[in-house]
Amino acid sequence: MGIKGETCIGFLESSQEFLLSAELVLNKTHGVFLPAYFLLGRSIELSLKAFLLHRGLPIKELRKKKYGHNLVTLLNESLNKGIEKEIAINNVEKGVIELLSYDYADKRFEYRITGGQYCLPLIDVTCEIAKKLAFMDLNNLCYPD
Repeated sequence: MGIKGETCIGFLESSQEFLLSAELVLNKTHGVFLPAYFLLGRSIELSLKAFLLHRGLPIKELRKKKYGHNLVTLLNESLNKGIEKEIAINNVEKGVIELLSYDYADKRFEYRITGGQYCLPLIDVTCEIAKKLAFMDLNNLCYPD
């Protein structure tokens, strides 16, 4: 029987599903709107958590408020744990994740602030970094040697 529970591979598969859902939303609408950013943010969150699980960070730790939905904290911890040995992340992509985190971590994409202003990164770069993270090499990353 396979491994049960929250795993690196499970998180990456969910990340891919959120990414594909975001692409469907973007392909069916004119312009960009908040649900697409939410889906991309969730994809990025799950990809970074998959990497951190792989690097030995326990799921209990990832559930703590320190990490939670904070994309900046997850990105910084992933950088510290060597994610750039797996995939290249340029400064623009890092900036996109940081900007996206501002509204994503506060759940403003889920609970709209009527009349509020949002800090939205460029959608094409957001999609690209989400895709790059979601499709990290599963065999190298998630399966034990």
